[in-house]
Amino acid sequence: MLAEERRQEILRLLDNKDSVHVSDLSKILDVTEETIRRDLDVLDKKKLLKRIHGGAVPLVSNSKNELNFNIRQNKKIKEKKQIAAKAIELIEEGDTIFLDASSTSLFLARELKKTQNITVVTNSIRIIFELSDLNNITVISTGGILRPNSLSFVGPLANETLKKYFADKIFASCKGIAVDYGATDSNELEIEVKQNMIKQSKKVIILSDHSKVNEIGLTQFASIEEIDTLITDELVDKNSLKNFEEAGLTVL
Repeated sequence: MLAEERRQEILRLLDNKDSVHVSDLSKILDVTEETIRRDLDVLDKKKLLKRIHGGAVPLVSNSKNELNFNIRQNKKIKEKKQIAAKAIELIEEGDTIFLDASSTSLFLARELKKTQNITVVTNSIRIIFELSDLNNITVISTGGILRPNSLSFVGPLANETLKKYFADKIFASCKGIAVDYGATDSNELEIEVKQNMIKQSKKVIILSDHSKVNEIGLTQFASIEEIDTLITDELVDKNSLKNFEEAGLTVL
C-alpha cells in the first residue's frame, strides 16, 4: 500500500470514530508504529486530523460539529466519485444547474468537463475555481458573506442573488437523508441557501453517500416530497433504498 493510500485509509477509519490509536493502526495497516506516527504528522500538518498523544482525533470546527471542507473533500473519495459519475448522466446540454457548497458537489463539478453549454450557479468558492478554466461552462457566483470553514458564500446577498435565477436542476448534498425527515444539514446559513436553490429549481437531486442514509442533521432543508432523485453509492443498505422508492423518489 502506497503512503497516500494508507493515509486515506487512516482518514476513512477516523471517519466514524472519536479517535484512532497508533498501535491499532499499525496492526490494521501492517506497518510499523513509527510509520503511522509519520502519517499522522503529515495529516495533522494538512489539517485533516488533530494529533494527540498516542493517536489522533477528527479535526472539528466550532460550528455544530461541522467538519472543515478540506477534511470533508478527502473523505469517502471513492463513493463521491461514484455518485458524481452517475449524477453527470442527468445533466443535458443547455442546462442551468445549482451546485451547493458540499464536497460531493465539488466532485460533480470535476465531471462537468464532459458536458457542453452548461450554466452553473453556486455559492462554493472551490467549485468556482474548479470550473474557471472550462470554456464550455458559464459560472455564476452568488457572492455573499464568506464562511471560511466551508469555503462558501452565505447570507442575504447570496440568497437575493439566487432569487434572480431559475435552474433545471439542483444538486446538493446533506448531513443526512431519511424518509421521515427528508434531507437535513447542520448549518442554518447553508440550509437557507439550499432552500432558495430548491425554490428556484425544476428538479431536486440529493447526492448522499451510504453513511448519510437514515441519518438526521440539525434542520431539514428539503422534505421527502420535494426531492425527485437520490444518488448514492453501492454500499448503501438495499432495504433503505426500497423505502425511498416507495416514498416516490427515483434512486440511482
